[in-house]
Amino acid sequence: MKVTGCIPSRYASTRLPGKPLCDIGGKPMVIRVVEQAMQAKSLDEVVVLTDDERIFETVNDAGYKVVMTSKHCASGTDRIAEYMQQASSTDIFVNMQGDEVLLNPEHIDQLVGEFIEDDDAEMGTLAHWESRAEVLKDPTTAKVVTRQDNKALYFSRNCIPVLQNGDLPEKALVQIGVYIYTRGALEKLSHFGQAPLERTEKLEQLRALEHGINIGITIVDDYQSLSVDTEEDLVKAQGIFGG
Repeated sequence: MKVTGCIPSRYASTRLPGKPLCDIGGKPMVIRVVEQAMQAKSLDEVVVLTDDERIFETVNDAGYKVVMTSKHCASGTDRIAEYMQQASSTDIFVNMQGDEVLLNPEHIDQLVGEFIEDDDAEMGTLAHWESRAEVLKDPTTAKVVTRQDNKALYFSRNCIPVLQNGDLPEKALVQIGVYIYTRGALEKLSHFGQAPLERTEKLEQLRALEHGINIGITIVDDYQSLSVDTEEDLVKAQGIFGG
């Protein structure tokens, strides 16, 4: 099976405009993410999907694959679904966030490996155990609870589960924003509109659950995250990569 890693990348950002082209250690952020993704042994190719000529030229000039997509794509999933129409030889698509500069290629390989071994696989994502109360209370991080077979039961911006008295548990699963889909699941998602729970929680993955698509959860260890969403995040990233 052919596995394609996709990095949706758009120029517009409310908190950090033009962030894919922000310099991190002498390279644009989008190139940093591409280089991390290219290290994943399970990916047959990596492609950046954008609607911006500046991003297109930057990635193309660096020698990596980049494809222009419509400005009307509402999400990264929509952008990949559009690209799927021309990627006829790809069986599995992996959606990687364009601002995850510490993307771990070993985690991508673990996700793809477990997905391929699962006979019922339609869609999957990564998660890690978290015990810090400030993270579990943070609505910017999605939490997930699973069935016994590690398929997702529900995602929420609130901590799930909680104790009967409302206190936080000792630990909970926090989702990592990497997704994997079969062609069939991606095609289904591209035709579904926003679902009620998705509108409530503002979590796109609930669209899949509400329409009966299984989401497998791959749990990883040694997770380090740095999503560059703000100027403060950018300064942290520049410190890690040397300016």
